Amino acid sequence: MTSAARSLRRAPKQARAQQRVNRILDAAEELFAEVGYDAASTNQIATRANASIGSLYEFFPNKQALAQALADRYVEQLGALIDQQMVNDPVRTGEQLVDTIVTSLDVFWRRHPAVVSLLRGSLGAPALIGAGERLRMALVGHIETMLIERRPDTYDRERFRLVAEIAIDLTRTLLERVQAEPLHRRALVLRELKLAVLGYLRYAVPPAPGPAVQRRTSS
Repeated sequence: MTSAARSLRRAPKQARAQQRVNRILDAAEELFAEVGYDAASTNQIATRANASIGSLYEFFPNKQALAQALADRYVEQLGALIDQQMVNDPVRTGEQLVDTIVTSLDVFWRRHPAVVSLLRGSLGAPALIGAGERLRMALVGHIETMLIERRPDTYDRERFRLVAEIAIDLTRTLLERVQAEPLHRRALVLRELKLAVLGYLRYAVPPAPGPAVQRRTSS
């Protein structure tokens, strides 16, 4: 059972029911992004999903449960995205890794605009703040693992976790800026974001010295 399924009142057992749940979640995502969590109603969500209000309540007891399931779905989707796109290939340079990470997150942010509210923890309810924090920490954990694999010789658990948190928070904040830019400026601002994240990571966890540096040090 996925984490999103655990948020449901009743898990769908047939493909048709699962498709209905997905449509309801898609509609909730659209409305949360368009009008905000507070203004969106379960009736509006059901109408947008082409579902009856009874069908919605069959799976979700209230609007908070909808947002909780949506946050859980984001965690799963981001995990799959990271596994596919953010493989820590030692051959790739730091610039290539940061480019992949920031570009992947930028695409995800644009496809799922409601993720910003969840990551901010701005939906108010404690359960939703917790869902947003789980989403954030899922990203942090992957960045921390990448840093450990790159510099195991300098690993400090507390410091690496803090560096990963700041890198993700910096990326999240600047991606919000990117989304607010006019279309003709977004690529430029995104490039500057990548430089900012790369510069911070290089300063906080410098890359391992290459052979030439090692030879100069030993001579």
